[in-house]
Amino acid sequence: MTDQIKNWLQQAAEDTIFCWSCRGLDLPLTLRIADQSWTLHLCEEPLFLDTHGGGITLEAPMALWAEVLRADPAPGLHSFGALIRNEQGPAVTGSPVALAQALAALERLIELARPAPTPYTGFNFLHDVSNVTSRHRVVALPDGTFARLHYMEAGQGTPVVFLHTAGADARQFLHQLADTKLQKNHRLLAFDMPWHGLSSGADNVETTAQYKLTEARYLQWVVAFIDEIVQEPVILVGCSMGASMALTVAAQRPDLLRGVVALEAPLISPGRKSELLTDARIADSQHNPAYVRAMLGPGCPQKQRDEACAIYAQARPGVYMGDLGYYSEEYDGKRLAPALRTCGVPIELLTGSYDYSASPANTRQLLNEIGGSTATFHEMDGLGHFPMIEDPDRFRPHFCAALARIEERRP
Repeated sequence: MTDQIKNWLQQAAEDTIFCWSCRGLDLPLTLRIADQSWTLHLCEEPLFLDTHGGGITLEAPMALWAEVLRADPAPGLHSFGALIRNEQGPAVTGSPVALAQALAALERLIELARPAPTPYTGFNFLHDVSNVTSRHRVVALPDGTFARLHYMEAGQGTPVVFLHTAGADARQFLHQLADTKLQKNHRLLAFDMPWHGLSSGADNVETTAQYKLTEARYLQWVVAFIDEIVQEPVILVGCSMGASMALTVAAQRPDLLRGVVALEAPLISPGRKSELLTDARIADSQHNPAYVRAMLGPGCPQKQRDEACAIYAQARPGVYMGDLGYYSEEYDGKRLAPALRTCGVPIELLTGSYDYSASPANTRQLLNEIGGSTATFHEMDGLGHFPMIEDPDRFRPHFCAALARIEERRP
């Protein structure tokens, strides 16, 4: 097993992505197992050191590293972010800033512990992005606030509106919009919130230094999009932050909905907001994608894992942290539950088994608060926090089944 550990670290030292993630670092990383240690100097050309300690140290028994090195590690052992949140994970020493600066390298290191996933060879469903159109529309709120919203659209039939996650944009749902079978019976729309993706800021303000999303403002933008652009009740599909808002719309404006598909919806999700998401000492275009990479299913295609993270590398500074102010600090599923029990809107809860931000156990707590007469829950094996983009093939059957159940349950 010790040879396997050393080979793993040697592979990392020679890996192009790992080395790129170490550019600008000057930091020792030590893995310690009982009385054995291996230290890798994190820099542009990583190398082994004879001295140990200092910098970052990860200490755990051999049995834990053996699980990490499995092709199918258990949830909680599949990424650096999962490991440090796991009570059974390694003991970690290192300053919060050093850990944040090295996060991209640390996530890549754990990614390299597994055999390379099967190469991407295309989707297993009919998929045509040329059918997806990109549009812009100036949308105004009741108080006069306005923004140029970008949205994508495809298909015709029952309207389905997708809400992206915190710090991301509508590209997360491109592969659902490009699904030609879904297009036949559904009008599929996904929009970028103001300051996200290709949408403008609100009221001609493009800077994000003071950006902070609130439930009230988020609700206004979603209602305005449905009222002004869709102009009829929709099936609202949201993921994470978007799932929280989809449930909020069901609680406060059920007249706008045919149903809700809430992906990765927690009862609550405290602790996700971090000041290190926007910090001049940390390259947020490397750190923030790594922060979300930790929540992806380990068996998802590498191309899709990278595509999911690339969106976060392009976000405006401060937007991810500002969104999490709503998702992690304001949203409370327990507060919404009484209204959701009586709203009359069919609610489908789908959560990936590898998600620790909104874990299956967390979503089950939400289900218990809402009650089974209104909502149903299904765990998606092998998927993480971004199922629609991290593995569209594996996600598709769950999503199509949820849409079908909503149609069956509608009055």
